Amino acid sequence: MHILYVDESGDDGFAPGNVYTNPDAQSKVFIRTGLAVHDRRWRKLNQNITALKYKYKIPNSVELHATEIRRGKNRIYDKKTGKKREVPNWFGENYPEFTDRMSIINDLCTLIHDSPDISLISIVIDKQKINPSVLPDSKQPKNASWEMLIERYNLYLEGQKDKIGIIISDAIQDKIEKVHREFARAIYEKSLHVQPFHFVESILFEPSDSSSLLQLVDIASYAIYKKFNQDDDSLYKLIRDRLFCNSSGCIDGAGLKIWP
Repeated sequence: MHILYVDESGDDGFAPGNVYTNPDAQSKVFIRTGLAVHDRRWRKLNQNITALKYKYKIPNSVELHATEIRRGKNRIYDKKTGKKREVPNWFGENYPEFTDRMSIINDLCTLIHDSPDISLISIVIDKQKINPSVLPDSKQPKNASWEMLIERYNLYLEGQKDKIGIIISDAIQDKIEKVHREFARAIYEKSLHVQPFHFVESILFEPSDSSSLLQLVDIASYAIYKKFNQDDDSLYKLIRDRLFCNSSGCIDGAGLKIWP
């Protein structure tokens, strides 16, 4: 059975006038990325992630999240001032130099590159090209990205000897998880691109602190986010070869879907 670990990058909101003058404050794109691996290959990949954490002396209790690694800080609520303030996180305390923290992210992207058992599928929603005032709910960034990801995962499974797969996403609020599960079921039943479908259950949700693979797909999604939101492909180039290719050997529209 294949497992697709899913995470997202960027925000799904639209800027006033749909103009994004500061993509660091509000992203130009919303990205949903899946990392597919067969359950027989899961243990080896998990061991490789553990080995990398050991190399950098990262405790198992510390999550690998690209934003937290890069910034080296967390924002916490200060009861005295009633405001949020930034404090160093584990990465900021142990690797105060930005270049050292980015080395961790680079090594994680290299791990993805060096893992031929991994296939990536990423949906890039370009919010700059969307008129939000006429956008139906089914085409809102979160919903549209789920539909396109599920369709491409089904295409990926269709080409495998073992055609059964599940989807595991980072845990969110219970009521939102329910909405996503129901939306996924509707896609299974109605989408012409998911016939026949090869999934077990709907979307399963798991806290990322208990899954090294959810943490790894966070890194992959960040690499793709940097390319399309900040025009920086330095990390993307490291993971590009792991993007799922269709039967014609093309990633466009298969492992990488840019919409609209």
